[in-house]
Amino acid sequence: MRAPRRAAPRRIEASASRNAARASAILDVERELEEWRDRAVPDPSMPLEADDVARLVGDCLAVLGLDEAAASSFTVNTVHFYRRKEILDAPEGRTSAARYTLRHLWQAVGARLAGQLGLLTLAEARDAMRGRSERVLLTFVAERVLDARARQAARRSALPVVVARPLVPTAASPTAARALASPNAATGAAGMAAIVVALPGDAWCVVPTAHSAHRSATAARALGRALTEALLAIDEPSDL
Repeated sequence: MRAPRRAAPRRIEASASRNAARASAILDVERELEEWRDRAVPDPSMPLEADDVARLVGDCLAVLGLDEAAASSFTVNTVHFYRRKEILDAPEGRTSAARYTLRHLWQAVGARLAGQLGLLTLAEARDAMRGRSERVLLTFVAERVLDARARQAARRSALPVVVARPLVPTAASPTAARALASPNAATGAAGMAAIVVALPGDAWCVVPTAHSAHRSATAARALGRALTEALLAIDEPSDL
């Protein structure tokens, strides 16, 4: 009888490394979610109405830089639908007097990510979240956020890739050039690999493939602020 084949040590090590990296990434997202919660819901004991849950879900998804449609289309009707389908645990009170908590908020965010982004079915999300503690729900949401960002990154990889030269400050607009220059960009004359990102209003933005904005919502927001400052600085009067 042939002995069962054992996985190669390198393969086991690689799998353990991937698991450790994912666990670390989940913790980072949990901290990001907690920071948002502290800003958006300063009093965690305060009961929430259905419209509060709808507003907070949309704000959370928008701040995380996830699917815009998933954020903007989440309404009070979605909250009621989730409640009827028992995706949300029963709130205190009924109909217009129903009051929700942070647990319900995380359930709503997790279900939205699962259903709208196709990461899990709503039934699977319901079974995973029903009756769970806030800490377990936070981890569930963090995992879905991580999956959503991975899918976004995969989609971006299909965007046009070009070779772009670094922006060089000029006498006419030194501030704009400094603000637009990527902190991760190479400065050689040969240029760098970059992705062309389509923006509203027939605008385009060229972002180096190595830029941290492709992997971090915080870095992406910082890049957006830098772009805004740079565009405004173009019209600044020259000191020369």
